[in-house]
Amino acid sequence: MRKSQFSSLNFVINSTFRKVFDTRLQDVVDVCLEMFNCVRRNRLLRYARLNFRKELIILTTFYVRHFAVEAAKELATL
Repeated sequence: MRKSQFSSLNFVINSTFRKVFDTRLQDVVDVCLEMFNCVRRNRLLRYARLNFRKELIILTTFYVRHFAVEAAKELATL
């Protein structure tokens, strides 16, 4: 997601919490977000990056193993 999309998402989340808790104070919204364990934009982005890296490592390991097995088979036929 682009930064503008994250900002729009944050706006919707903050607006919703402001309406639900009838407040205009960002400090109150922040406390409510924390209490309800809502993931903030920076945490969400960090989680997405870590998850992508984890999946990349798994795929890379799979393909390296696959190519190593294929190379061993090819060498055995020589």
